[in-house]
Amino acid sequence: MKKDINANEQKIKLGQFFTRQKFWLKPQIVDFILNSKCSIAYDPFAGAGNLINISKLYGINKIIGLDIDNHLGWEWNDSLLKIPSINNAIIITNPPYLAKHSATRKKIDLSKYFNNSIYNDLYLIALEKMIEAQQYIVAIIPESFINSSFKNKNLLSSITILEENPFDDTDTPICVACFDGIPKTYDKIKIYKNNNFINTLAFLYSLKISPKKTIKILFNDLHGWLGIRAIDGADDKKLIHFDFKEKIPYNWETKINHSSRHYTLVNIDIKQKNRDSFINKCNSILQELRNKSTDTILTPFMGNTKSGIRRRRMDFKLARAIMEQASDYFDK
Repeated sequence: MKKDINANEQKIKLGQFFTRQKFWLKPQIVDFILNSKCSIAYDPFAGAGNLINISKLYGINKIIGLDIDNHLGWEWNDSLLKIPSINNAIIITNPPYLAKHSATRKKIDLSKYFNNSIYNDLYLIALEKMIEAQQYIVAIIPESFINSSFKNKNLLSSITILEENPFDDTDTPICVACFDGIPKTYDKIKIYKNNNFINTLAFLYSLKISPKKTIKILFNDLHGWLGIRAIDGADDKKLIHFDFKEKIPYNWETKINHSSRHYTLVNIDIKQKNRDSFINKCNSILQELRNKSTDTILTPFMGNTKSGIRRRRMDFKLARAIMEQASDYFDK
């Protein structure tokens, strides 16, 4: 038992999550690898080797792996500091994921990485090092990358959102980012969900709405009349929505506090006669955003619904923007 605990602590410290399944290898990703014409599958965060050991499935026979963990049998390298360049190689990897605030909370000292980077998550630092080393990259990373501040997104070819989880040891929502190293505008970067093309990164970003703070809106206010369920449930019928607080089954009085994010009570000045219509308008705006973006405008949330759809979360910034838009249709 102690060995298992120690092994788990080591994985957390190194940000390791091992990819067991191969369903991440969607047709568009195989095509990207084949079109790179590279002859070497290169994983600088090789772990158990699951990504490059199946290289014959994507047409490559030679593999090279590196890892910081001496127990895994690869040549040792700290790839968060520097990745050696290899001719005619495509990086195919699942880099470590660990946010700076999580490392601080867990008292893990990763200052040698974070102090020398503008990024606050190990996977973003890893991407930066990969781009310095190789032109072609396939990286399994958190889906939150789509809305991150990563500065080299213009080198992307595509992003594939995976609703199935290829990991045994984490339920972090993930995507597969394919970089071809060629600078381009975002309307040339394709977004897929599983096997299906959705649209471009530019289109997705064009759907975003931002609050203007034109009206007073108070969140987590026990005097509020408007309830918001801000996360999708595992049940496909229990989705993000706005409603009168009495119609959302939740113990508002005992569970709402200043840090609540999954459910919230909102105090907003809407005339009594307009409140039903206001709620309907909020839900209509939300549903239109979900439909147009195939849900990807919303933050991914842990796990899927019973039908296999990625659960989503609405942050207060988007909720505020939706309520501002809806309020414009009614007399204050």
